[in-house]
Amino acid sequence: MRRRGATAQLLAVGRRAADRGRDPRHTVQALCLLLAGVAAGLLIWGIQVNAAVYGARDARTEARLPVRAAEGTAPALWWADGADTVGDRAFSVVTVEPVADGAPLPPGLTRWPGPGEAFVSPALRAALPAADTRYGRLAGTIAPSGLKDPGELFVYRRPPPDAGFAGAGSAFPVTGFGAPFVDRAFFMGDGFDRAEADLYWLMAPLLGLPVVVLLVVAARLGARGRDRRLAVLHAMGAGRSVRARIAAGECLRPLAAGVLAAGALLTVPVLTGVTLPVTGYEIAARDLAALRWAFPLSLIAVWAVLCLAFAALHLRVGPLPGARPRAVRERLATWPGRFCGLGTLFALWGAMLGGEAGMRLFILGTFLALGGLPPLLGRAAAHVSGKLIRRNEGDPARLVGARWAGAHPGVLARTTAAIAVLLGLLAQVQIAVTELTTEAQHARALATRLDGRLTQVEGARDPRQAARFLDALAPGDRVLRVLAPDDGRPPVFVGDCRALAAFSPMTRCPRDRALPAEQVFTARTPRTEALRWSSFGAVNVRAATGPDELLQGRSAFIVLTGESAGGIDRVKRAAYRAFPQPQVGVPGADRVIGAAARARIADWVLLVAGAGLALLVVTGSASLLHAFLDRADELRTMAGYTSGAAFHLRVAWWGMGVPTVCALALATLFAGLLAGFNLAFLAPSGGSPAGLLGGGLTLAVLACAAATVAGGLLGARYTHRWVPRGD
Repeated sequence: MRRRGATAQLLAVGRRAADRGRDPRHTVQALCLLLAGVAAGLLIWGIQVNAAVYGARDARTEARLPVRAAEGTAPALWWADGADTVGDRAFSVVTVEPVADGAPLPPGLTRWPGPGEAFVSPALRAALPAADTRYGRLAGTIAPSGLKDPGELFVYRRPPPDAGFAGAGSAFPVTGFGAPFVDRAFFMGDGFDRAEADLYWLMAPLLGLPVVVLLVVAARLGARGRDRRLAVLHAMGAGRSVRARIAAGECLRPLAAGVLAAGALLTVPVLTGVTLPVTGYEIAARDLAALRWAFPLSLIAVWAVLCLAFAALHLRVGPLPGARPRAVRERLATWPGRFCGLGTLFALWGAMLGGEAGMRLFILGTFLALGGLPPLLGRAAAHVSGKLIRRNEGDPARLVGARWAGAHPGVLARTTAAIAVLLGLLAQVQIAVTELTTEAQHARALATRLDGRLTQVEGARDPRQAARFLDALAPGDRVLRVLAPDDGRPPVFVGDCRALAAFSPMTRCPRDRALPAEQVFTARTPRTEALRWSSFGAVNVRAATGPDELLQGRSAFIVLTGESAGGIDRVKRAAYRAFPQPQVGVPGADRVIGAAARARIADWVLLVAGAGLALLVVTGSASLLHAFLDRADELRTMAGYTSGAAFHLRVAWWGMGVPTVCALALATLFAGLLAGFNLAFLAPSGGSPAGLLGGGLTLAVLACAAATVAGGLLGARYTHRWVPRGD
């Protein structure tokens, strides 16, 4: 027999073994292999998409990076990067001023904006309708070639006439665009951008773990028959190569179906583009052009690797169980209880201790507690089953189902292990990334109480610009000017007495000399606290000697508007029309923006973890279903005296549904307990993981219910084929 013919026949042996009869257990195994192919395809797609998107982003970012003019070289334009905010998101406002004929255009622009004009990204116009007039007259929108991604918020503006932009502030001379890409956070709007490696670190464990678990579970499903078959081959002298090819024959078709399904589903967004759920991040189809051939070709390698991995799991032939019954271990292992108990105490101790040492102790305790939790969940479910037996011994379905669950705590532990550990870890991750620092908490509370009425404006270069800005404000607006003495004394806030009184009732209006704010104001209000935030400490106040004093210098303005709705937008519009490069914001807002950007990482964690959790839930349910069907032949005798599927559904309910739901509920409560330790002591400002835990529990319970119904129906179909013979 030729070598090629032998390989084909051995693969056919494995394929026929997997397709034998109508045994539903083989269907469950095929489902696990199919899901393993889908999960592996999703993992490879995510890795390739991440690399392609960041490569395209970096290329477009490099194309718009300004090339600094060398000393002694005539510049083509002046360039400066500023920042503005929409809600808690910061973005770049780039100011440009061409000074030479034929100056190269920034990527994405069809022409130079005229003085006082601006080009705005489409995403910014959708998120902020006021952007059409805030930065000047709208000259058009930025083309996709000038944006790092379709959802980027970005502005190109040209300062008003005679603004004196050249050489002012952070502006520098530029000869063109396309500087070498060095820093991904070159633009101010990219300062809080996520790193490319972060997504790899998320996808590798959260999507790679389900692939491994699915392969291992599929390899152990139907293990009794497969072990006998491989042991016979081993006794006949078959080597590892023969056993590997037979095992590979079992998985060729299901894995190919899973990989093809993943390819068919995920090729569509490669061709059309996609907006990712949860995060709302938009991926353009042009960024994925390289994947149109690379992704389908890589699926062939994925399929081959999965087949080899499945075959490698069957190279070792274990001893067959003999006819002698195994000894029952009456004493259960104590290490799970010790691990879980000590871990819980360490987590509580570390949370109460606080600091860096307390955080390390809390992390150690969390891992220990979650490591010992799954066996305890299986035992708890078995204990619940024993209680059910003692409460009602007259119901045969409850008796059979509860005894099955009580005799198989390991099955219940394996079903809930990955779900319990992943929920516990995800709850801690969500708290960590949504936690606000103390300063960020105070800044957010201050911004809420100010209600958009107080803003700090910087950018004035001369009295003419300051006068233009003040003239653009409404008559009811109150303005202070910040003066910084040269002798190191606290800054002085200068304004007329009406403006000072708008911040808080005063004991007197200090006209002669500057006085500390606590001696002038009778009460501390959010507005007086905003003055302290804008100067980072103690402040003095003084009445202005006249209107001209507010026009001198280059210091910041503090503007208190009369209305909350539209007040800050009106102030920003006036600043962009008066100053060459203004900076406008609420005092302390930079701390809130940084914390909010970090909190948005939680959306990416939930996106990737949601897919991984769903796969693990299905895996656990499939493992539970197969274990139940593996013992369904024990019901054949009773099935001969029943009709329909009601009896089998009740057995599945008491044997699978009730114990598993109890184990999942306990796992969720324990994850909530550890999260409560973190929220109570270490991160009181972190986001509550109640939604995450509730959603995970709901998903797991639904999958468990589906497995229970399938177990009852398939069990009835499987056992009703038995008829007594030779009675």
